[in-house]
Amino acid sequence: MNTIQVTTAVSQVTVYPDRARVTVRGACQVMAGPLRLVVDELPLALEPESLRVGGNGAARVRLLSADVSHHYYMDTPSASARQLEEEIEQLEEQARTLNDEKAVWQAHGKYLDGLRAATAEFAKGLARGRLEIAQQGELLAFLQQEESRLHAATRQLEAQQRALQKQLEKLRQELKALQAARPRQRFQAVVEAEALNDGEFELALSYVVQQASWRPLYDVRLQIEGDVPLLQLTTLAQVQQNTGQDWQNVALTLSTARPALNQRLPELKPWYIQEAQMQPVVRAMKMGAPMPAAPAMQIMDEMQVREAAPAAMMTAAETAVAEIQTGEGETAVSFKVGGLTTIPGYGSPHKTTLSQVQLKPALDYLAVPKHTDAVFRRATCQNDTPAPLLAGAANLFVADEYIGQTTLPYVPSGGEFKLLLGVEERITVKRELTRHEVDKRLLKDNRQLRYGYKLTLKNLLPVPAQTAVHDHIPVSLHEQIKVRLENVQPAPSEKSDLNLLEWRLRLPANTEQTIAYEYVVEHPRTMQVVGLGEIG
Repeated sequence: MNTIQVTTAVSQVTVYPDRARVTVRGACQVMAGPLRLVVDELPLALEPESLRVGGNGAARVRLLSADVSHHYYMDTPSASARQLEEEIEQLEEQARTLNDEKAVWQAHGKYLDGLRAATAEFAKGLARGRLEIAQQGELLAFLQQEESRLHAATRQLEAQQRALQKQLEKLRQELKALQAARPRQRFQAVVEAEALNDGEFELALSYVVQQASWRPLYDVRLQIEGDVPLLQLTTLAQVQQNTGQDWQNVALTLSTARPALNQRLPELKPWYIQEAQMQPVVRAMKMGAPMPAAPAMQIMDEMQVREAAPAAMMTAAETAVAEIQTGEGETAVSFKVGGLTTIPGYGSPHKTTLSQVQLKPALDYLAVPKHTDAVFRRATCQNDTPAPLLAGAANLFVADEYIGQTTLPYVPSGGEFKLLLGVEERITVKRELTRHEVDKRLLKDNRQLRYGYKLTLKNLLPVPAQTAVHDHIPVSLHEQIKVRLENVQPAPSEKSDLNLLEWRLRLPANTEQTIAYEYVVEHPRTMQVVGLGEIG
C-alpha cells in the first residue's frame, strides 16, 4: 500500500458562537492502487466524530475510511514555537559568552588584588634602593587604571546581562503560552483510499473544533440633524480561537445564534407599608434617602474632533462590510467576510466589520424623579435589516461624544428594540414635597396622614419632547391601612395595582409643565405604621 504524507493548510472556516467548522486542503500525486493518506498536526480541540473527508483532482480516487488518533512529536509542532525555541537558544548562548567574559575580568581583578597586596614589598625595595620612586608611581598608576577598566567593563557586562535576561524571560513566557495551546501531542488523520488512475488529487478534511467563538460588538451613534434623528448602527464581530492551529488567509464565515441577554433599566418597585410589629426589628434604610443626581451613563471619554479639511482635499475612508447570507428556512444567518482573514491560534482576538446601517429612531425621554433628577434619552428602533441583531455589548455615542456602554438584546429581523442613549441635559425634572400634615380629627377612631408632591419638568429643547414620568405611592399590606390617591393634576396615563404611576406627556419646546398629586394614608389611632420613611 502506498502511504503519502499530505501537507494541508486551512482554507475555509465557519465560526459559531461556541465552536467552528474548519476545512483543510492539501494536494498530492497518487499512483493507481491502494492508498493511505496521512495528515498530521491536527489540533487537539478537534472533535474526532465530526471528521469528514472529500476531495477532487485529475486522479479518480475512491475514499474508503478515515480514522483519527493521537500522535506524539519530539518537538513542538508549531513553526512559531520552533522559532521561539531557536531564538531562546541563541540568547542563552549569548548569555554564556557574557558569563565567560565576566569570569575573565574577575580573574583579572584577583590579579590586581595580588599586586595591591604586594605593595609593602615594593616599599621595602624602595627603602633598600632596589627600586626608584618613579617605578613605584608607575605601579600605583597602573593599578588605578586597571581598576577603572575592570569596574567599567563589569558594569557594561552586567547591564548586557540584565537586558538579555529580560529578553529571555519574555520569549520563555511566549513559548510557554504557545506550548500550552500547541502541545507536542496532536491529532493525526489517516484516510484509506483507492486510486483508479495516476494523477494529482486534492484531499479535503473538514472537522469541528472547540475553543473557537465569535461575539457581536456594536457602535451606536445618534445623529440629530434638524428635526430628523438618525441612528447609525455598526455591527462588528470579535473572533477568537485557542485551538493551537493558525488560520492563515482563510475564507471566513460567521454564523448566528440566539443568546438571551437583558438590558438593565431603572424601574420603580412597589412601596409597602404595614402595621408595626412589637418584637425588635432591624432598622431599614430609609426609602426616601436622597440619591446623588447623576446620569445613568457616565461620560468616559470625549473624542477629539479635528478641524475639517476642504472636501476637495480629503475623502472619508469607506468601511468594508460582510455579505449577508440567509438559510433556506431563515432559521440562521451567516456573514461571509470579504477577502482572506488571518486569525492566530493562541487566543488573540480579531475584529471585523459585519454591517453598517442607518436607522430612523423614535426619540422619547424617561424621568424617574424619585431616584434622580436626570432625564434619560431613549430611542425606539426597528431592525429593518435582513439579519437579526445578536445580544452583545454596544458603545454609545451622541454625535462624536462617547456616553457609555450598554447591552443590546437579541432582536430578530423586523423586530423592535429600545436603547437608553444617555442623559438629555436640556430637559430637567424636580420633585418637591408640598404637603405633609396629620389630620387631628379622628374619623371612626382613625388617623389620616396627607402628603403632597409637585413634579416640575422643563423642556429647553427647540422641539417638542415626548416624556414619560414614573413615580409611585405606598401600597398597604394591612387591611386596616388605607391609601388613596387624590387631587392629581393631570391624571396619570397609567396606574398599576401596586400604585406605580406613569404620566406620558408631550412637552412643547421651551416650556415648563408641572404634575401635582396628593395621597392619604388612613389607619387606626392605636396602630403604629412603618414604611412611611419618605419625607421630601
